[in-house]
Amino acid sequence: MDHSEVVATAGIEPKWSRMTPERWQQVKGVLEKVLERAPSERAVFLVQACDGDQALRREVESLLASDEQGRSSFLQSPTSLRLVRGARLGDYEIQSLIGAGGMGEVYRARDLRLRRDVAIKVLPAFVASDPDRLRRFEQEATAAAALNHPNILAVYQMGTNDGAPYLVSELLEGETLREQMKRGPMAARRAMDYGIQITRGLAVAHEKGIVHRDLKPENLFVTKDGRVKILDFGLAKLTRPQHGSEHSAPTLGAETEAGAVMGTVGYMAPEQVRGQAADQRADIFAFGAVLYEMLAGKRAFQKPTSPETMTAILNEDPPGISQVVPNLPPALQRVVHRCLEKNPEQRFQSTSDLAFALEALSDTGASVASRMGARRKAIVPAAFAVLALSVGSYFYFHRTSKLTDKDTIALADFTNTTGDPVFDETPRQGLSVQLEQSPFLSLVSEEQIQQTLRMMGQPSDARVTPEIGLEICQRTGSAVVLDGSIAQIGTQYNLILKAVNCSSGESLASAEARASDKNHVLDALGKAANEMRGKLGESLSTVQKFDTPLEQATTPSLEALHAFTLGDQSLVREGDNAGAVPFLQRAVQIDPNFAFAHIVLGFAYSNLGESRLAAASVRKGFELRERSSEWERLEIEIAYNDVVTGDLDKARKVANSLLRPIHASGRHMTFWQAFGTISDSMIKA
Repeated sequence: MDHSEVVATAGIEPKWSRMTPERWQQVKGVLEKVLERAPSERAVFLVQACDGDQALRREVESLLASDEQGRSSFLQSPTSLRLVRGARLGDYEIQSLIGAGGMGEVYRARDLRLRRDVAIKVLPAFVASDPDRLRRFEQEATAAAALNHPNILAVYQMGTNDGAPYLVSELLEGETLREQMKRGPMAARRAMDYGIQITRGLAVAHEKGIVHRDLKPENLFVTKDGRVKILDFGLAKLTRPQHGSEHSAPTLGAETEAGAVMGTVGYMAPEQVRGQAADQRADIFAFGAVLYEMLAGKRAFQKPTSPETMTAILNEDPPGISQVVPNLPPALQRVVHRCLEKNPEQRFQSTSDLAFALEALSDTGASVASRMGARRKAIVPAAFAVLALSVGSYFYFHRTSKLTDKDTIALADFTNTTGDPVFDETPRQGLSVQLEQSPFLSLVSEEQIQQTLRMMGQPSDARVTPEIGLEICQRTGSAVVLDGSIAQIGTQYNLILKAVNCSSGESLASAEARASDKNHVLDALGKAANEMRGKLGESLSTVQKFDTPLEQATTPSLEALHAFTLGDQSLVREGDNAGAVPFLQRAVQIDPNFAFAHIVLGFAYSNLGESRLAAASVRKGFELRERSSEWERLEIEIAYNDVVTGDLDKARKVANSLLRPIHASGRHMTFWQAFGTISDSMIKA
């Protein structure tokens, strides 16, 4: 057998070196001796027994990890001894052992009836007594057997041998995509060729209502002639067949239990990470991760631990592919990033469309078109011309993260995956305060956001998701929508900010900060905001000059800031002054030194006709004005001269000096308009 021969059958990663029967006996012997030791002694003994043979150690460790209860029956199973050269399994004659691992053995065999070589995967006998493993094995066989396509591994038969299930499939010679990728990044032409083949195979599965759910380089096999085969449908899920499919899909079993995480970390779509239902768009996300890795030579989502990687999938964008592969065609860049969109609605909606887009970008598009089948032949020439034109015009943008002082920014709400409601609204409020210190950046006002939401048919209390934020950004003629996310990893909190170009939808810049615990979240948010200010074009000097720490500009208490935010929303979004008062009172009760909360409480009291309470609150805020940002100190001074001293000339003079910041700050503008006619006249003066 050629040294490059590797058998690819689902469920066993085809990456072993060739294993002879003698080698198997060596593995089995060491394993038996390890099992004779107490669990606490096994690791040390295994190192000594393998004597530097790392491959032997990995094989034994794989078997040890495979099944605590069934391992002894696996060793007692005569399968590995009986399936020697010449042994028969029905019409199949064993020729040689190709690979073995903790979940079974793979043999090269001869189909005596059809006179062809096949691969046979034999699982340990204990799998038959494990309902979950047996179900997955049978599901794999059922799913794969229902699919007939050149880019999907063909499964011929399933059976049992002395209680051990086995699967017969086509014999492949070549290597996994993972093995190829270990040699470095691929040329764009080859990556696109592989990508087209993968998406064609997936499209057939999806048309029959089968979602793979575990697409990764280990489950993609490249034959010697360059054909890509999709392996391992062991996690496949049955969905409703796509419209227009003429074939009925097989029943693959019950739906996945709600909350179960299915897939491989690093290639799972966000909805899989959350344990939510996954459809064909989850496979499209996984394909995007594979395509990214083929082109870049590194994973799109790669962190030190699995929880951190899963957090990155939920909250982070991978490094822009153009930063890693500078000369990559812009259209191909866009295809990659569209596949990796967090929201399934923003990805390609079908693998057929994805395959067609890749084919349009390929230099060999014409030859690809000729092989696509009769139902597309009539429309292929026109479709390719139109698609190529639309792809080129739609994906080409001059990408820059630098804004001008005339550009405005729309703020979206944070995505909160911590489960703590204090982080639902508070981070956006803190980010707004931090950005409003900038003399360079301008935010879309809350009033504009509310008006735009009404035009969109959204309620006033609608969460400004990244998708809604992008539409608000486009409707208000803004340049960037800025959204964020917060996630908890152990006791730590990870915050990520992302700036997206409103015209192209491309990510312009991102910033990340980590807090050691909940008490340091505001500090981390301030650091991330300052990093983002610089990335969007603000000079280092102004970032440093106008950099009042968030804890000082507002409050060091998350609970106080949360209460303030709820009062702010009642006042600004709903015009509910009476409803705002309890929240604002709660904020100053938690942190009596929260200067601007006293001022906003004064706004609410004034609008309710409570002049005495308004004056008392504004006076308290004025006394604490050093605990605020520079712009807020000016606003506090206006409020003090307006409400407490009645010196309107001085109030106007300060207001005029604040005119640019008021224009820049949506929150400030709305507060002054909510304050009354005197403040309106000052703004217009």
